[in-house]
Amino acid sequence: MMKIYIVMLILLVARASSFKPYRGCGVTKGYEDFGYCSKSLRLNTPFFPPIPQCCNNLKIDKMYCICDAVNPRLAEQIDVKKLSLLSQACGDLLVPGSYCGVYKVPGGA
Repeated sequence: MMKIYIVMLILLVARASSFKPYRGCGVTKGYEDFGYCSKSLRLNTPFFPPIPQCCNNLKIDKMYCICDAVNPRLAEQIDVKKLSLLSQACGDLLVPGSYCGVYKVPGGA
């Protein structure tokens, strides 16, 4: 029984240590992502499916850079609720219950 707990602990530590946030977000990466994805995030419009370049860029860092750019000022200019739809359209890149900038992704605990 103790062996099972040890194995589970080792797997948990290995999983946690393998998670490293993307560190290549330079000054403009998040805003570049918005440039490709802006049509999908417009206020007061229906959700528009993202273009391939939008998803390609978001998959590079699993939306880390675009989320890093979502501050209160930017949140007034885009429909932050569409970030979840964008994530789903590009392959479920956001974890339910996590935060994408100031926006909490629905679901999770």
